[in-house]
Amino acid sequence: PDNTDVDPLDPCSPAQAAGYTGYDATNAIWAAADCDADGVTNGTEDTNGTDPYNTDTDGDGVPDNTDVDPLDPCSPAQAAGYTGYDATNAIWAAADCDADGVTNGTEDTNGTDPYNTDTDGDGISDSQEMTDGTDPLNDCDSIGGSPLGISDCDMDGLTTDEEIALGTDPNDPDTDGDGILDGQEVLDGTNPLDDCDHNGGKALPESDCDADGLTTAQEDAIGSDPNNADTDGDTIPDGQEITDGTDPLDPCDAIGGVPTLAAGCDEEVVSSGIAVANEILTPDNDGVNDFFRIENIESYPNNTVQIYNRWGVVVYEMAGYDNQSNVFRGASNGRVTISTDSELPVGVYFYIIKYVNEGNHLNKAGYLYINR
Repeated sequence: PDNTDVDPLDPCSPAQAAGYTGYDATNAIWAAADCDADGVTNGTEDTNGTDPYNTDTDGDGVPDNTDVDPLDPCSPAQAAGYTGYDATNAIWAAADCDADGVTNGTEDTNGTDPYNTDTDGDGISDSQEMTDGTDPLNDCDSIGGSPLGISDCDMDGLTTDEEIALGTDPNDPDTDGDGILDGQEVLDGTNPLDDCDHNGGKALPESDCDADGLTTAQEDAIGSDPNNADTDGDTIPDGQEITDGTDPLDPCDAIGGVPTLAAGCDEEVVSSGIAVANEILTPDNDGVNDFFRIENIESYPNNTVQIYNRWGVVVYEMAGYDNQSNVFRGASNGRVTISTDSELPVGVYFYIIKYVNEGNHLNKAGYLYINR
């Protein structure tokens, strides 16, 4: 009213906030004025449906006088990353300029881009990520998406592009499972796809890194070295020793191995290949001297052991003596006049061991005493 108007002849005084509708659009003085100073008269704005008190009615950051469609906040179209909009404008907030199913206002609140259907660039739309419960701002968090090439989603020190080039898993920091991060393996010069190749890691339980016939788990249980095919250094692979029934941790116990003095092996075994372990036999099944043990005879399967009594009669003869199934326990095996399985009497006997070592026919002889 004129009686309260600051200037009753100026339709723009007092100034009014955007959205004000208390004016009389039929008033010629008001219609001729330009209250928002946007170059468009109030009357024209009222006719066009734009806001006479707002230079940018739709809040898209483009003034009404130059806007293609001053009532459409998505016209003109803007590129991804555009920030010239007025997030407080209700028209703009209600629109969906990237047509991703999420209003501009919601995107502004969420921090996503109202002009980009896929803010984080992982190939999954912002609206789908909201449905999935994943983060539309994190390209490493999606269902079925692909992270950006420069991202390091598994925090292993390698980007997605680097992992793809290497063949490693961009979502697994330790692709080969050896306990060393893929990025560290690249720095170390080891293979992040080979659990047997690492510095300070550990191979998978089912791997056989030294190709000795035993898995890592088996070697751990035995105590042998999973990275050394011949732990005791006797030239026989650990796996073969297990098959042979010898000890892969004892360099003096092997079939066909090479015992050495440096390894602490019996001097006689080192020099001649075999050694008699006990020249007194007490076959009473107490586990001590129950049979005639010949050290390392297993290494020379082409062997014959003969036992003679004091009259020179052969009471026992065995080819392929092996300290296991073929052994002398103080009983005849049916030679000459002595019946099979007959216990031999207490006394002194004579043995001859014949064996072949690298084509050389060797023999060893001595006395054996049976005591019961």
